Amino acid sequence: MARPSYGSSAKKRAKELFTALVDYANDELECESEEAIERLRHEIQVYWQDRQRLVVRTKVRFLESLLVLKDVCLSGEQIKESIKRLADFLEILEDNRPNRSGSEVWHFTLKLWYPRSDRLANLRRFDEEWERRRLLKSQQVAPETEICTDYWRECCKESLETQQYQRLTTNPLTVSDGVRFALDEIYVPLGLVERQQQERKDAEVSAASGSRLYEPEESEFSQIIEIEEFLASLTEPPNPKRIAIVGEPGAGKTTLLQKVANWLLEHQQLPIWISLADLQGSTLEDYLLQDWLKQATCQYQITPELQSGLAAEFPKGRVWLLLDAVDEMATDASTALAALARQLRGWVGNAQIVLTCRLNVWDSGNNALETFTTYRNQSFSYGDGIDRDYVANFIDRWFPNNLQLSQSLRVELNKPERRRIKDMVKNPLRLALLCRSWGLTQGNLPNTKATLYQQFVETIYQWKQDRFPTTLSQRYQLNQVLGDLALSALSRGEVRFRLSHSFVVQEFGEARMELLTLALQLGWLNQVGISATTGERIYAFYHPTFQEYFAAQSVTDWRFFFPYLFTPGWREVIWLWFGKSEIEPEDKERFINYLIDFEDGCGGFYSYRTYFLAATGLAEFPQSRQAENILNKLIYWRFGAATRENSRRTFPSCLSDAARVALLQSDRTLVIKALTQFLQSSLNPFASWNAAYSLGKTFDPGNPHAIATLTQLLDEIQNSTLRLQIADSLSKIDPGNEKAIATLTQILLSNLTESMRRKAAYSLGKADLGNFLAITTLEEIAASTADSTLKLHAAKNLLSLQPENTVAIAILQSTQKSLTKISHRRTKSPRIPNLETEKLVLEKRLTIAKDVSNQRRLAYRLGTLEPGHEQAVQTLIQLLLSQLTSVSYKLIVENLQEIILEEQLPQIIALLKPQAASIAYTFDLTDNYSLQDCHCYKLLWFCAQKLSYQTFSQAWNN
Repeated sequence: MARPSYGSSAKKRAKELFTALVDYANDELECESEEAIERLRHEIQVYWQDRQRLVVRTKVRFLESLLVLKDVCLSGEQIKESIKRLADFLEILEDNRPNRSGSEVWHFTLKLWYPRSDRLANLRRFDEEWERRRLLKSQQVAPETEICTDYWRECCKESLETQQYQRLTTNPLTVSDGVRFALDEIYVPLGLVERQQQERKDAEVSAASGSRLYEPEESEFSQIIEIEEFLASLTEPPNPKRIAIVGEPGAGKTTLLQKVANWLLEHQQLPIWISLADLQGSTLEDYLLQDWLKQATCQYQITPELQSGLAAEFPKGRVWLLLDAVDEMATDASTALAALARQLRGWVGNAQIVLTCRLNVWDSGNNALETFTTYRNQSFSYGDGIDRDYVANFIDRWFPNNLQLSQSLRVELNKPERRRIKDMVKNPLRLALLCRSWGLTQGNLPNTKATLYQQFVETIYQWKQDRFPTTLSQRYQLNQVLGDLALSALSRGEVRFRLSHSFVVQEFGEARMELLTLALQLGWLNQVGISATTGERIYAFYHPTFQEYFAAQSVTDWRFFFPYLFTPGWREVIWLWFGKSEIEPEDKERFINYLIDFEDGCGGFYSYRTYFLAATGLAEFPQSRQAENILNKLIYWRFGAATRENSRRTFPSCLSDAARVALLQSDRTLVIKALTQFLQSSLNPFASWNAAYSLGKTFDPGNPHAIATLTQLLDEIQNSTLRLQIADSLSKIDPGNEKAIATLTQILLSNLTESMRRKAAYSLGKADLGNFLAITTLEEIAASTADSTLKLHAAKNLLSLQPENTVAIAILQSTQKSLTKISHRRTKSPRIPNLETEKLVLEKRLTIAKDVSNQRRLAYRLGTLEPGHEQAVQTLIQLLLSQLTSVSYKLIVENLQEIILEEQLPQIIALLKPQAASIAYTFDLTDNYSLQDCHCYKLLWFCAQKLSYQTFSQAWNN
């Protein structure tokens, strides 16, 4: 058998096939004959599973015809060879055929590296990946190569052991008390969830389809991935991996990265751990070739041969850069991701990447690492019959020899008045500190996060009292100077969490230097490295959360926060300030009043943000006299008016989504009370439905008022579609609910459309596992319907309810389905590979285009080729300000958000202000605002999220 070829000719053929399929599926295949393309629609069936997965079903001869339309002539054998190279060489093609021999039909899934709209990025990656893999194929696996690989594995192991990667991160606080844990002794294997871009439906739809507005809130995450499954997937294709582990402080991001390092080392990979705060202005490349090599090889001077040897390992696919704490890089949060992205290029970019990052940085704006697959640890959960009791597991591991102490803490957490603290210690770090505090004091648990951290601080002083005794006066002075240091560091973005020796000395001052020694002895400050540029020592607080706590303690006047109200990194400090017991309640009340009454002078986009900040502050200051008014307002923005019967109008999704997040971050007890009162007074069935579902599913699982409300709605509402959705919601918050099951059964037996029966059967099957009527109905629809889309949905539903269902398996294997979206409204011209020429052609076509859909599509395509393209942006803005359909407005706003540059946002604000100024911050469901107004408003909201208050205000008022 001839050896497979991976040369330039094979690459060219495979790339032509890859490009043709993607262009065809994107409806961007340009040729002179529209009829020729239409004839192929029935022969080459394609649909997008998601933005990066394309399913294709066809025969080789039709692929030959497709390529001819691109003036490419490949034989059937060459096409088969190209398909094989996409599968076995690039590993971006999955063969879906149940029987691969003797089959003339090809059925496969093509996996793109980037979203389908980013054509150029995918083609560039095709070239890079082909050459990288070809280089690997050409390298002979000689004994010396094995020795070299073993050598680098030992270097990685040496470096990891030097960094004590198996040590629990809380050990520095507990070791002096004789308490220390190896990672595996205390580690609780949480599942992970992959973050998804939540697909939310626009609020502004017609009254006829208004029920679409009220889809219940679903998680932004997909199904839970067990840690073993996640680790096993690391070495599976596609490669190279780009993984981000995100979460709040203390959520276990670094601990998970430690487990990844250990697993990679055991599986003959080359893990390199880099705490990004240690870069201190150095690049990854310089750090690897100097600092890391010195540490790993224990050599004082690094030779060029060593550097070349390390770099040569990167294209082989076994080097993993484990980048800890992007949020602690010595740069502003808004630029940290972009700065890192610029460094993950060249030979360094050949590595597999796993990084950790705080959520507030990852979600702070334009994310230059958006193509990373993003995961979060699950929070610790309490056993409820479905989820495991991770909290109890952790507590038992913390007190392995003291069952009574373990059980007493679990009993204390389960008291109703401890609900707030119980929720708070789902965070692993906070639970660890609570366990240690409980073990030493067995004292009362506090009610707020600020008080809890105050207790942690006092506990730490007590731990160290034998070795480093402190008086009350010394503690007071040290807390003050630590607060000043923390506040100064946070105020100066260039230092933030990594503090140079000179900066620390300057803040402590000569008169307080003995306190610096004490801070280092107690572990409040720790040396974490040496500056690569100045050679001076670098310090950090034990954890950034402590830095935020001390910063809050240093603020006495709430007016100090004025410059930072719209800076995400200051929210935690503000919340902790609200929880300070020594601040007079009236001062907190004044701050709350200021936030809810703040007038930004630029349309209210920032007034909403201060209002939401006040709402989240209630978690630390639930006694506020404004609490009820604030939460009622949030509920109004989230669910609509309670007093307007049968009104389906809601606020723009950007506002209702922001209100949803604020409710989740506010005081849970108060939110439950407010939602309960809302349900008791609501005359609006749509608002009641959504509010009841949120109450019973998210805020207080199984809440009886939520169940009663949904039950009552089922008795009152006659519309079958709404009754189906409400019954589905009821079954989710009260599994096995007889009313929900009876309603779904009744709907299923009614004379409804096949589509409705399919939905009812699926909901019934989920509500009553194994329900015979649900299964047989889905089997009947899947087997008999002439609608191929409905057939596929029914088969997938069946497979979800019964993974071994033979009817579903047979249909999914044999169905010939096409979900290709056909557009007849484009004038085709031959594709020109030159980027500049292609832009000129698109500009000309856009100039003469008359049809709105064509104008939007051409402008968007121009903007993807050249983000910020002036003609493209102007065209989309002009369309947005024209009288169009709701769907057109939605697409235009989405396109603009993708292609517009930050420096163009002030111009957009000035253009849209007249359209949206009348409704900004004065939204009322009785107002007669248009769909166009709402979409203009959403684009302005987007601008406000990207720009500083000063920049936005200047653009608005100029």
